[in-house]
Amino acid sequence: MQIERAITGVTTLGPGSRLVVWVNGCPRRCKGCVSPRLQASAPQNERDVIAFLRQFDLSDVDGVTVSGGEPFLQTEELLRMVRYLRGQGVEDILVYTGYTLGELRARHDVATDGVLAAISVLIDGPYREEENSGKGNLKGSDNQCVHIFQEELRARYEAYSREERAMQEFHLGGYTVAAGIPTAQYIAAFCRDEDNGGK
Repeated sequence: MQIERAITGVTTLGPGSRLVVWVNGCPRRCKGCVSPRLQASAPQNERDVIAFLRQFDLSDVDGVTVSGGEPFLQTEELLRMVRYLRGQGVEDILVYTGYTLGELRARHDVATDGVLAAISVLIDGPYREEENSGKGNLKGSDNQCVHIFQEELRARYEAYSREERAMQEFHLGGYTVAAGIPTAQYIAAFCRDEDNGGK
């Protein structure tokens, strides 16, 4: 799987302290994307997803978030990832995608269906800069939807969604990663520096 990076201790992309995995590759090129660094395919970042995840102590995380890039461009590897996480006892798995849930279900693809059956929450739809109202701390623009598949997590996510948007910045290998759901103003300022990139 093409994985750009993963960071633990993220509190701005879902409830609790999370492991967040960012994957490479997305053809959408949404205007105002906060992750332009991750749009291109990156064969040099090809990793065995299980070996990669074994680097992290999953007993210390409250959940895992997968972002990008577009995770559903690598669906078979994404399925390996979420099944491994489930097997390690991770109960809260959140995946971001630019596809809509309807588009994913219309694939009639075994791997896609397997991912949807295994994850807890899907946040779907392309980012639309003109619909970034600054409201909501789980989705970047108002057209996107939060689909909660595990009812036992609904109260946790609803409580989290009432919090204000916040951003965390991590400095990795000479560039800055921003984690969270930014306002349009934050994106404009953050992405002026081409060395930055992340969501």
